[in-house]
Amino acid sequence: MFHQTVGLVPDEKRLEPAARDMIESDSPGWEEPGVILFSGDTHSRSVLKAISWRTLGTLDTFVISWFLTGKVGLAGSIAVLEFATKIVWYYLHERVWAAAPWGRR
Repeated sequence: MFHQTVGLVPDEKRLEPAARDMIESDSPGWEEPGVILFSGDTHSRSVLKAISWRTLGTLDTFVISWFLTGKVGLAGSIAVLEFATKIVWYYLHERVWAAAPWGRR
């Protein structure tokens, strides 16, 4: 089922009592009351996962840059720039998707 795969729960009755308290029926952008994005992870776990993913991506960029240029300093500069720009691009990407009504139930 779709809601089990990505965490969209259209019906409050399907939730456990503890999860029922997390419903954000009045959140801006949600067209139907009672629809949430729920993965079961805490906010701190999600933040740590985001940081670890971004760190892995930046390390990947550093290694590729070092391999291509042969210069550690240049590779480090590329990795730092990439880290900063991808945070900005990710934020803008999320804001655009948050404003788009397509695909919402």
